[in-house]
Amino acid sequence: MSLESSVKILAIAIVLSLTAVGALAVFVGPAPASPPGGDPTLPLGQGRVRTDKNCYLPGQTVTITLKNVGQAALVYSSLPDFEVENETIGTVRMVRDWTRAGYHLDPGASVSWTWDQKWRAWDGTGHELNKGMFVPRGGYVVIAEALVGVEISDVVQIARSAFAIGDCLAQVSAGDDIIVGEGRTFQFNPRIQITGDATITSITWDLDPAVDSNGDGNTTNDMDLIGTHPSFSFGDDGVYPVVMNVRGFGRLSGMDRVAQDVVFAIDSSDSMLWRDPLDYRKIAVKDYVAWMVPNDRGAVVDFDSAARVVNGDHLSSDYARIQADVDTIDSSGGVFLSAGLLLSLYELRDYGDATHKWLVIFETGAETENPRDPFYIPRAIDLAKDLGVAIYTVGLNVVEPEQRALMLQIADETGGRFFNSASASNLRKIYDDIAGLNATQGAFFTVSDSLSVTVDNTPPSLAVDSSVPVNMTFRVAGEKYHDVAFSLLKDGAEIANATIIRMPGDPDNQSAAIGTIDFDVASTYEARIVYTPDDDPVNGQESGANPAELILVFSDGTNVTLGHTFNVNHPDTWVWDVPDLEAFFVGRAVSLPVSISDPGTDDVTIAWDWGDGTIDLRTVFNDGVGPDPYPSPWGLPVSMTDVGVHTYATAGSYSVSLTVTDDDAGSTVLLFTLSVG
Repeated sequence: MSLESSVKILAIAIVLSLTAVGALAVFVGPAPASPPGGDPTLPLGQGRVRTDKNCYLPGQTVTITLKNVGQAALVYSSLPDFEVENETIGTVRMVRDWTRAGYHLDPGASVSWTWDQKWRAWDGTGHELNKGMFVPRGGYVVIAEALVGVEISDVVQIARSAFAIGDCLAQVSAGDDIIVGEGRTFQFNPRIQITGDATITSITWDLDPAVDSNGDGNTTNDMDLIGTHPSFSFGDDGVYPVVMNVRGFGRLSGMDRVAQDVVFAIDSSDSMLWRDPLDYRKIAVKDYVAWMVPNDRGAVVDFDSAARVVNGDHLSSDYARIQADVDTIDSSGGVFLSAGLLLSLYELRDYGDATHKWLVIFETGAETENPRDPFYIPRAIDLAKDLGVAIYTVGLNVVEPEQRALMLQIADETGGRFFNSASASNLRKIYDDIAGLNATQGAFFTVSDSLSVTVDNTPPSLAVDSSVPVNMTFRVAGEKYHDVAFSLLKDGAEIANATIIRMPGDPDNQSAAIGTIDFDVASTYEARIVYTPDDDPVNGQESGANPAELILVFSDGTNVTLGHTFNVNHPDTWVWDVPDLEAFFVGRAVSLPVSISDPGTDDVTIAWDWGDGTIDLRTVFNDGVGPDPYPSPWGLPVSMTDVGVHTYATAGSYSVSLTVTDDDAGSTVLLFTLSVG
């Protein structure tokens, strides 16, 4: 009989977490150009050095921390120490004397130093350089080092990190390194201090600094997360570097920067379906709005075969509303370039602040379909000149020479610039350039810091659906006034009971309905029925007997009736014991569904050992195609059902094990005994 009905039960779970041990020191130079998480064949100890700020004012104490972000100890022949280098002037802080000792830095442990920014260096003759003096302003690199080897020791670089000394507009730290289980959500907690005359406009996080997702040539400035304290979870174990980018505006002189009034004229024609299918033009405009500082104002013009100010929202400093207006831009209709240009200029003429700099950022594929454009575009250029409006034209895959020439003409004649983006994803860089062009008395800046997120593997969890519903009825016939007690035991513990006192009348009307019991095939069941005639009323038949029946009815309508006769004169019949009751309803063909989950984006290998020499082994790929690369943090958590199917050659009790192992060697084992009839 196959077990097609299912009620969830949990068997004994043995969780095995397998990790490599005994790794020696990891020798780390400049960050390698490899995917985050590294190579799983390397030792699991990993050192990382950081300063508590990205930038220090002259004379400010620098705090340096070396931390083991790996999963095994770092082992050295000396206490670690640090040096500080500058690309131009060389090493300004040296390690001259090593403290020799066996040193272990356990996973998650750290050691810290402070540096007062003063020289501690010697030349080749042993002369101390610039004794007691502060080092000059500039960019520096701190290098954590240690000795490895006993008789002959080598100096090894453990890790390195860059920082600056000078006039800091902002001092930032991405926060403490994080250790978390795979699939577990964590939160970033940076430290940001404004030390200069600056305004922070955005804080973004690049979760994969080895990959240039936005295509601007910079691998560390992708905007994977936005905000001061965003939350995230990685789906695979490994060590992941994360870069925080803080963007802002700082004044370079005592004068205020001239505020901007910007109209974003965005092409919404149906050509955008293939020119910009992922709406990068809208994302880039919203980024630009995020960079705007107080007193800057903006409005959005949507143009296709006609033009309109989105939602009638004229120039304002309500940046959230401007970004919401951008989100309404669609991709349908024809295109009338002049309509978009002229309405943008009218918006500035009628609603612009005369003390602000006026700009139009004109995004289009330049594929005009209106015969009036050749007549009206020159008029729009003349109006822009009269109003003092600079038009920056942004082409979306503009390849035709005449279209490119038109975009250049509009920009050149109005004092703007033309950007012919090869792909829409480059618009972020274009808007960064535009922002920089118009920071007349100030400058937009980006300061960065990084941290490591160490993700530990979590083994799979399992739940076997292995129950069979059985309706049970207990019936007693024969001699009157005798009582019979029924008890049902699961793994030795009573789960149901009933007592029948045989009275005159039909035995069927006196039977005890035990009800439907969900029999777990991973457990053992015993029915025990006890006959106690010595204390029963005498009915005149000293040798009378009481036939008893235990009736099992299954969900498919079939039934099994078990019988026994109790006799007053035969005490050996007074106890009726039915061990391994499950063998009556578990046939030799079994089918066991198991629910498997893992917070990691892992492949899983499933091994059923049926206890009769048969082992079924299979691997399920997370992507349904092939083995996961290492690491693979971007997929989906494991959530699946596997069905173990097996037919036994003979009846009996079998020790069954189910082992599920993820691709990071985390295993969970279920053990149970299966009795089959």
